[in-house]
Amino acid sequence: MWTIGQLAQATRTTVRALRHYDEIGLLRPTERTPNGHRRYGPEDLRRLYRIRSLRTFGMSLEQIAASLEAPEAMETLLHAQLAFLSKRAAELDALKAQLTRLLDHDDPDDYLKALELMAMFDAYLTPEQQDSLTARREALGPEAVESAKKEFRTLVESLLACVRNDVAPDSDQARDVVAKWDALGAAFHTAGTGTEAATRRMWDENSEEISARMPWSAEELRAIVSYADMVRAGRP
Repeated sequence: MWTIGQLAQATRTTVRALRHYDEIGLLRPTERTPNGHRRYGPEDLRRLYRIRSLRTFGMSLEQIAASLEAPEAMETLLHAQLAFLSKRAAELDALKAQLTRLLDHDDPDDYLKALELMAMFDAYLTPEQQDSLTARREALGPEAVESAKKEFRTLVESLLACVRNDVAPDSDQARDVVAKWDALGAAFHTAGTGTEAATRRMWDENSEEISARMPWSAEELRAIVSYADMVRAGRP
């Protein structure tokens, strides 16, 4: 038989944890001495090893208790925990990718701006939608992405010129520019994922913050977005 201190030392478990396990009924000692001291036997040791093993899978004490009391439920609980860990692993992979992108910025102020943008994305796009956007960027490749950035700047200036020169929204010139604008945006979205609607809502509700990261004012960008909407509305 082992005292609580001996069992804790032998299994590298804290005395505090063993007392807690006793209090919640997860691991009760085989005996108690007349003065109340706990005494643990071989069966208690085996049960403790099972508890520790299940804890390494990230299972809660409640889940462990259920699996030990009803071994037939063990497989179901393990499948559920596997699904949870798989989801958590995907979340950690996404976080790792975010940190990698963040470290591409050299200036501490850029870190803060990037963190703000990440938080904004998290508020409007689900993890699956963010994965979809990342997958599209990776599929396009670095050269295509850089080319798209240059084309984006050119199209913004073209749309601003249309706005400043009062080019009619139903003109061929306006339709041509907006068609190129839409095609450029579509290249970064996957149909059916809802990313286009989500990013548009993010823009509508955060135009000032997003514009602060661009060489154009929020007023200018809002003007071309409204103009593009009018052009689309007038398409035959």
